[in-house]
Order: sequence, then structure tokens, then C-alpha cells
Amino acid sequence: MSKSIKRAAAVTLSAMVVIVSLAATGARGQTKPERPKTVRLYVFDLGKLTNNNPAQYRFRKEELAVQDLAVAGYLIVHPRGTLIWDTGVVPDSQVGTDARGANRAGKRTLKDQLAEIGYAPKDINFLGLSHYHFDHTGNANEFPDATWLVRKEERDAMFAEKQQPGVTVLSHYNLLKDSKTVILDKDEYDVFGDGTVIVKAAVGHTPGHQVLVVKLAQFGPVILAGDLYHYQEERALRDRTPTFEFNSEQTIASRDKIEAYAKKIGAQLWIEHDLTHTESLKKSPDYYE
Repeated sequence: MSKSIKRAAAVTLSAMVVIVSLAATGARGQTKPERPKTVRLYVFDLGKLTNNNPAQYRFRKEELAVQDLAVAGYLIVHPRGTLIWDTGVVPDSQVGTDARGANRAGKRTLKDQLAEIGYAPKDINFLGLSHYHFDHTGNANEFPDATWLVRKEERDAMFAEKQQPGVTVLSHYNLLKDSKTVILDKDEYDVFGDGTVIVKAAVGHTPGHQVLVVKLAQFGPVILAGDLYHYQEERALRDRTPTFEFNSEQTIASRDKIEAYAKKIGAQLWIEHDLTHTESLKKSPDYYE
């Protein structure tokens, strides 16, 4: 065999090795991550709400350390499955566009942040929303194959003929009407059956508002509080509720109940809109466990 033929063969073989290597890498990239041995909690940055009016929360500007509100989403990965909790304010299809309100989005879409850790919407087993206001439901329609965990009162309000003006966007979640659904009718729902991930009723902000309790083996228990509060200052003034509450008396009772529960189990209560706290959290692809 001549030297030129040997060189050509060597180049061809090298190219084949590269192609095989790239193909293997691509295959690995499409493989779902292995289930962890203990629960993991991922935090997604999904934007910010600015120009908020403190009067809507019965506060004066000088009473609040920070007026802007964070928008976050969460992925809980359990040895038995996955749960997405709250899905942002801006649909992924509008991120980076000139659509009205798209400037409230984070820098990356929810899908991109999921893909970074090896998940696609089809890999999500359960969908939970703290409530149906527009800043929590932005990408709910991306998870029509997930089992939706919702209280009857909340679902009824979501699809009622008359919507609450200014706080709901039906197009964010209309596909959920035909999703597989578990209607929650008790105070607690144990998502994976082992007590580590619990949806707990906290009604008042909306008819079926709920919080998520995640018991992490190393970090300890966390309560994702939805809109039980918007600001840290509200925790010291529990009877000061937003002007747009569904039922303020229910909200105050829910605040008292969840605070007592958090103390009982030694849980951190994460106010999802608390900008200072949310910015301090580890973001995906990092996680808590």
C-alpha cells in the first residue's frame, strides 16, 4: 500500500472516529438524567416584576425595602418522578420578542433551563401551580402531558365564564382543561407517597391557593409559599393583605396556619416573589438536596 493511500485511509478512519464520537455525545445529550437517590430542588430565574404599586399591598413605598418582585419556577426531582411548580410570567415563545410584557421575562426560557439539566416538558410527571395568576402560569400550557394537581375551587375559577380582570391570562393555561388531573380535596396531598413532597392548602389569595412543602435530606424542609406573601414585610403584618385578594380573612388564616406548620417542622418559608431572597438562591443547573 502506498504512503498516499495509507494517509488517506488514516484520515478516513479519524473522520469516522469523530463522527461516531459526536453521535455518541448526541445520544447521551438526549438521555434523561438518572433519578437521584434523594429529592432535589432546582430554582429557575423566570424574570422580574417592576413598577409595582405598594398601595396594592397596603404599604407605603418607604415601608418596603425592595419594591420589585422576583418571578421564579421550580423543578422537584424525586426518585419516583418529577414535579414542576409555577411556570413564570412570560410564555417561552415570547421571550426576547417585542410582545407586550415580554420585558418581564428572565434572560433564558424555562425550556432552555430544563434542557440544561437534561429535561424536556414531556419528562415532567406532575404540574403544580401555587395559583392561577398570570405571573405563575406563563408556561403552564407547555406541560399538557403532566398530571395537574389542583384544588376544585381553583380549577373552577380558572375556567369560569367571568375572569378576574388584570390577574389572569386564560391562554397561559387553557390546554390544562383536558389534562389528566388530580383534584385535591384535603389539606395535604402527598405527591410521591413518602412524605417528602406535599401540596398543602393555603387558600385566600385565590379560591384554591396552595403551597409546596419539599423535605430535602441535607438542606432541610422548604415551603414554596406562592403568593401567601409577596414581601418579607408582610410576615410581621399578617393582617395586611393585598387589595386584590379573593378572600382576605382566608388569607390571614392561611398565613397563621402555614407559619405554625413551618415552625412545627423546622422549615424555611421561601416567599417566591421576594427579590432579595430569590436572587441569593442557587440557580439551576445547581440544586438543593
